Amino acid sequence: MKTSIKITAKLLLLCLFLLFTPFVHGLKQSLEASSDWLQSLVYRQRTYTQNMHLKESLNILSYNTNITLPKEEISVETTKEHPSVVPNTAVPSTKQQKKIYIYNTHQSEAYQDGKTVLDAALILGKKLEEKGYKVVVETNDFIAYMRSQGWDYNSSYKVSYKYLNDALVNYGGFDLVIDFHRDSVPRSASVLTYNNKNYAKTMMVVGGLGKNAQSATAVSTTLTDIINTKVNGMMKSVMIREAYYNQEVHENIVLMEVGSDANTFSEVQNSIDVLAEGIDELLKGEDQ
Repeated sequence: MKTSIKITAKLLLLCLFLLFTPFVHGLKQSLEASSDWLQSLVYRQRTYTQNMHLKESLNILSYNTNITLPKEEISVETTKEHPSVVPNTAVPSTKQQKKIYIYNTHQSEAYQDGKTVLDAALILGKKLEEKGYKVVVETNDFIAYMRSQGWDYNSSYKVSYKYLNDALVNYGGFDLVIDFHRDSVPRSASVLTYNNKNYAKTMMVVGGLGKNAQSATAVSTTLTDIINTKVNGMMKSVMIREAYYNQEVHENIVLMEVGSDANTFSEVQNSIDVLAEGIDELLKGEDQ
């Protein structure tokens, strides 16, 4: 009995000693560093499930500063209520008309001459509308919303998750959803010269952790193959990463990186022409 009391007393003294010395603080720091290191190996996107619709949470009336195109060039329908942005009525809406939603998780990603991925998304949307699709381009200001919530750049996918879900509710779903990005690689890896014309190389990226990884891979691979038959080498191989990229939200979400910061916007536009043709062929092929 006395031995047990002595052991217990010694253990208590040892715990008190460790508690009031730098040992515990050092152990905590080591565990935090280890956790940060492990998280750097596998990016696990946080999702935001709280119900917060735009009209209920924040009303941003300013025009998105990440759009650098002249306003008169924007004819595609957008999510932004703005007098210079109106639906393109050249193609009448029908019950059979397929719907496409285009957004940019990182709206401020820019090309060599200052135009952004949001500018590129608007042009792609316009090209697809001309082919008969109902296209909606997301132009609500993600950065302004992020700041209003006190979030940093690492919360970009949390912001796009919110607006993506809003769009799915407001427009009743889509046949294809595109998250339009650009890469950050040297020019040697981002430009293709084909028949004396320069194109921005493009890559489809799949979040391998999401429940829709298989369907996203199938759509991305099919689109890659279609476009490379038109401009051989414009599409890089599909990349599957240990992430989500919001692709768990909808079966037909794809993420594309069109060019890099080393590409000119004219090279991006050349690729957009081919992308629009490829997307058209992809969606028409689904009907056959």
